[in-house]
Amino acid sequence: MEMITSTQNEWVVEAKKLKLRKNREERGLFLAEGLRLSEEAVKAASIEEAYYHEALADTERGAALLRELSGKARRFFKVSAKVMNALAETETPQGVLCVCKCPQTAIKDFKPQGGLVLAVDGIQDPGNLGSLLRTLWAAGGQGLICLRGTTDPFGGKCVRASMGGIFQVPVFSDVSWPVLARWTIDQGYTLIAADSSGGKDYRRMDWPEKTLLCIGSEARGFITIPAEEAAERTYIPLAGGAESLNASVAAGILIFEAGRGR
Repeated sequence: MEMITSTQNEWVVEAKKLKLRKNREERGLFLAEGLRLSEEAVKAASIEEAYYHEALADTERGAALLRELSGKARRFFKVSAKVMNALAETETPQGVLCVCKCPQTAIKDFKPQGGLVLAVDGIQDPGNLGSLLRTLWAAGGQGLICLRGTTDPFGGKCVRASMGGIFQVPVFSDVSWPVLARWTIDQGYTLIAADSSGGKDYRRMDWPEKTLLCIGSEARGFITIPAEEAAERTYIPLAGGAESLNASVAAGILIFEAGRGR
């Protein structure tokens, strides 16, 4: 296989454009960088292109991944270290990167039979959102709904922070409040809002089988979801004069509490 050595190669140029949200949304594609994400992509995603550096084959794990990618990716490219550095968003690339298709399911067709679904409203930090998605996956959550004004779940930092969760949990982005409100009614879900200013202690909550847990941003709270639409509000008591928790930490506590006993 001939090696791509120019960063101006047409395939490389188009892949690099996916670092921008507008291009990801227009093309329905996103980047998954690194060994772990590429392994998860092989299991669960539609891979349009795979780029690798020959050093990847130096380890047993890397060689196994290459064999799987060669049969999974529609297009398979060996690239120089220079090209891999241009494609990657991390300082020390692991020598492999995939271009994957974004899920095509519309939220109106998302019909979980029960369990926890998470809605996030206004979270701007992609690392926080990715960590939250990773936690939701670990807790057996059924889906993640990102309301308008939330950072892109298919951005590089969020995808990497999800540690593969982006491939395992249904994710819906840029959802308007009216659409989410309609979905909540249609699917019989109960909207419970995390609210640091009050509500019911999370340890005393009676979590419904179909819970839509809503998390706002740490700084601004909810920017899209009207407060009066929540069936209940819940909070995490804090000790020692602490004012708040990081959004992903607070969400993690509530996610596992909501799923306890199921």
